[in-house]
Amino acid sequence: MTRTPDGVFTPNALRRTQLIQFARSRGISGHDLAAALANQGDLLNRFNTAEPADTATHHITHLAREAALDTEVIDELLPIMGWDSIVTGADIAAAHRIAAALRLGMPREALMQLLRVFSDTADRLADSVLRTFHDYVHGPRRAQGLSGSELLDASEPIAGPLLDMVEPSVVYFHRRALERAHREDFLRHLTEPDTPPAAVPGQEHLTVLFIDLASFTPLTATMGDHVAADVLRTFALAVRSHAKHHRGRIIKQIGDEFMLMFTRPGDAVSFGLAIDDLVNTQPQFPALHIGAHTGPVLFREGDYLGATINLAARVASAGTTGQFLITRELHSAATDCPEARFTPLPPKRLKGIPEPVHLVDVRHSAPARADRRTDPVCGMLLDPADVAATTDWHGMTFDFCSHRCHNAFTAQPERFANAAGQSVHHPT
Repeated sequence: MTRTPDGVFTPNALRRTQLIQFARSRGISGHDLAAALANQGDLLNRFNTAEPADTATHHITHLAREAALDTEVIDELLPIMGWDSIVTGADIAAAHRIAAALRLGMPREALMQLLRVFSDTADRLADSVLRTFHDYVHGPRRAQGLSGSELLDASEPIAGPLLDMVEPSVVYFHRRALERAHREDFLRHLTEPDTPPAAVPGQEHLTVLFIDLASFTPLTATMGDHVAADVLRTFALAVRSHAKHHRGRIIKQIGDEFMLMFTRPGDAVSFGLAIDDLVNTQPQFPALHIGAHTGPVLFREGDYLGATINLAARVASAGTTGQFLITRELHSAATDCPEARFTPLPPKRLKGIPEPVHLVDVRHSAPARADRRTDPVCGMLLDPADVAATTDWHGMTFDFCSHRCHNAFTAQPERFANAAGQSVHHPT
């Protein structure tokens, strides 16, 4: 390993050492590492960071002195920035920017929140870039029989140019997102004269909506991961498209569940109805759970939290398959929804909510389709023409999207009968 005259590892040597330590921490023995290097060439060089090499490395104490950051700030920054005891010139430059932001008057806690958002987002982005390339470019070539250095050589002509596109693409998306965020901030300034100052930083009044596929777990178990992934991709595209059309913003996605925010309460209701209409036009698609509430939320680290969020999530999980529920508060605020038909429901106790909640069922004012069936096994909504099999059990008729679901039901009818929903009908 190459060192500088004062005995410190050069940046390249430091990164190679870090790769070796990382491999060993994940259970790769020195023997296995040596065998991989012999078979595939200098992997330590191939998988070295694309970051331009700094001219020198330094101890973390040098960074603290250079940027004039005290020990308490450095200790808070270490897990956020991923710094070790040895840092590079790029790390020192980042520390100078942090120190400059503090001198300009940025509150320390607010700055740390931003840095955590940057770090977490960048980590997810980098992992997505390399993992997607590995799965969709490297993987197929390996399946063709390539291995070792031959496999890496076949991937390299694509990997290099693609990686070169990442940073300018990130800048492009950031600028587009910043433009949208500026518009939202413009609205906040316009409404400030009519609203009292927030009791705490980051508090505002928004409408929160949760939406998920009601039967995604049984669908995955019955149809397999690949079919479920295809369904989720279609669903995600629909959510993103309709969110943009109805002025909503996707805050997060966890599996098949999306959390969205709306400035105008009526937009949340219109979004839910539009997504529900889309599902009803698909020949085979799972039903949805949709729930929403409006109230004060607290913005922290790129996310939202508070009682309003918790209640909206509980409302979504309180509905039956295919049901769109909102709170009475949202119903009162959503005054511009002529396409909606609201039905107040009796107060209901929800898990984790101390008082009974007044819920309102939301449906489209147009008559709903009455000919849809629900496969009791995978939860798919079916048109009559898409029913692949039918069976009778205990005087009821069940319809299925495939013979696989029919066979699963036949093997364990009691397990699936209660999940039948619309698929159950009595012979006339």
